[in-house]
Amino acid sequence: FDPNFELREAILGDFYRYEPFLRRAIFQFVFSLQPSFAKDNKDFYLAFHNLPSVEKLRDLKTSKIGKLMSLRGTVTRTTEVRPELTLGTFRCLVCNSLAKDVEQQFKLTEPFRCPNPNCGNRTKWELKVEDSTFSDWQKIRIQENSSDIPAGSMPRSMDVVLRNEIVDTAKPGDRCVFTGSLVVVPDIVSLLKPGERTQETKREEHSKKVGQMQKELDSVGGLKRLGVKDLSYKLVFIASSVQSQESRFGSINIREGENEDVHQFSATEKAEILKIKGEEQLYSRMARSLAPSVFGHDEVKRGILLMLFGGVNKETAEGMKLRGDINVCLVGDPSTAKSQFLKYVQSFLPRAIYTSGKASSAAGLTASVQRDPETGEFCLEAGALMLADNGICCIDEFEKMDSKDQVAIHEAMEQQTISIAKAGIQATLN
Repeated sequence: FDPNFELREAILGDFYRYEPFLRRAIFQFVFSLQPSFAKDNKDFYLAFHNLPSVEKLRDLKTSKIGKLMSLRGTVTRTTEVRPELTLGTFRCLVCNSLAKDVEQQFKLTEPFRCPNPNCGNRTKWELKVEDSTFSDWQKIRIQENSSDIPAGSMPRSMDVVLRNEIVDTAKPGDRCVFTGSLVVVPDIVSLLKPGERTQETKREEHSKKVGQMQKELDSVGGLKRLGVKDLSYKLVFIASSVQSQESRFGSINIREGENEDVHQFSATEKAEILKIKGEEQLYSRMARSLAPSVFGHDEVKRGILLMLFGGVNKETAEGMKLRGDINVCLVGDPSTAKSQFLKYVQSFLPRAIYTSGKASSAAGLTASVQRDPETGEFCLEAGALMLADNGICCIDEFEKMDSKDQVAIHEAMEQQTISIAKAGIQATLN
């Protein structure tokens, strides 16, 4: 009998069930070392990372519900950070008794009955906001990586819930690895769509006016009227940790500091880089290493190499920003490896997006305003240029784009900003 093996298998096989007990064990461990610190900070959370295997979004089935796993994908949409009720305190409206620390289950969960044995209240409750516990909550939308999509299939998406300290750690366009558990929640959107209550009220008033026959047709109400929609559920991934899938070569860490990536190289790799530094004709050798299967085109390779390295962004005394990056336009005859250069850059650069000009619109390249199906609010959904932030956006067949779509990306090429004025949202995105 190996207790460590038993504990590992229990955590991997049923993480969602054991998580509250693990958090309680962490609190007891911290309390044994620092009692005063544990009393001031009652909430402790745990996160796992570097699991041996990373699941694809397409492989998530119902057999993996509740298990500890890692999931990879590209973030496409994020919501604002909102408070979530985790432990509620309710006041009985009959006898004024308090029911404390009622755990919430994906919706407002009221006490089963009043704690006062002389009171039989089960329905009349008031939430005491000042005595309840709230936590930060954010929902993001992830999509399959382009390398995980089978031929002829559409990319699949899934909602990921971030809580507490890991909110706002993933931005649209980041390729991340999420570690957590898979849960099933009722598909609220199919039950209550925006404006459904108003339509239902109008339908009931109309049935009263028409007559008894119309009443018989519309007499079925509640969930039964929706048919089998009350049996529809969806999978949601609750993450406990977020890591960049390619943090060693950029992605998320480039926002945090200039020297973050330097510490991620080993001593042997640093010595090899410094050795290359002193070699002769380094510029020509590095240019020839780009797309080595393409013969010639040395000037084109030098231009792509300079674009990948970039320049120094400057800011004047008046606050004007001068970009240090260049934009490269490849013009040539057919079959001269123009698309091969774009594909090569997109294949090895972490934040590189490849798109075709003829099949892209202005909103798809910059940003579009979408309505959130659950809250009804408008939110921004990142386009190709936003997903390629701090990276390269490769647009093929640029001359076949419509003129109005070409104008939309001129601002991003010149000022490196995207301005939006749609549906009450006025924003300038950097």
